[in-house]
Amino acid sequence: MPAEQLQLFASLDFPGRSTLLLWEIADRLGCTVNHLLNEVDSGELVVLNIASVSSNRRACRVPLECYQNYIIKRLSGPVDHAMTFLCQLPAPLRRQLIEDLKASLKTK
Repeated sequence: MPAEQLQLFASLDFPGRSTLLLWEIADRLGCTVNHLLNEVDSGELVVLNIASVSSNRRACRVPLECYQNYIIKRLSGPVDHAMTFLCQLPAPLRRQLIEDLKASLKTK
């Protein structure tokens, strides 16, 4: 696992993984797979659908980075807690987040 990789809260992390299954995320977050499918349909959770093109079923795999982004977007609470969390991230990751934010602003 790269040193720069975002280390969330230990209870929400999946060490050594690059993709996740929806049921794993649902179990970790205490929600249903249907809830996560609704999040996928709304564009809030990004997945890879590895099902064949002709299939009517989805075979979703969630890249770890997409799962982490999903969690970060949903952090709530006082601003100072969110800032503390962000300030504790490794410097290379903070720089990458800044670049990602700049890029997302250019596309909107």
